[in-house]
Amino acid sequence: MLRLSPGPTATPTRFVAFVATAAIYPTATPHVFCDGAMESFLIVGERGRVTLTEDGKSLNLRAGPSTDFDVIGRLAPLDGFLVLAGAQCAGPYTWFQVDVGGQVGWIAEGADGQYFAEPWLPG
Repeated sequence: MLRLSPGPTATPTRFVAFVATAAIYPTATPHVFCDGAMESFLIVGERGRVTLTEDGKSLNLRAGPSTDFDVIGRLAPLDGFLVLAGAQCAGPYTWFQVDVGGQVGWIAEGADGQYFAEPWLPG
């Protein structure tokens, strides 16, 4: 008759796993100070919207970051957009490249103490 007997008892080994996790943080927009322009608040990679002003003026969407470029569209108060690039300095403005429903252009953030656009963060 064949008898099976247990072999040497195995000592349990503890495994400690260190799991590397990578937190994803948005890339910070370098703070650019344009001479003669107001402090900038728009954030590349985030949403923004046209500010609601008493005069209800629209915001020009331009082909490039300056008033020298053609107006290719207009944004109404409270229209939203995605900030693609910026900040670029030209004249008394800080310019940001934005996507408005698939149309890409440049907007000025503000001038003369009035912001034309503001961050519009989820929340």
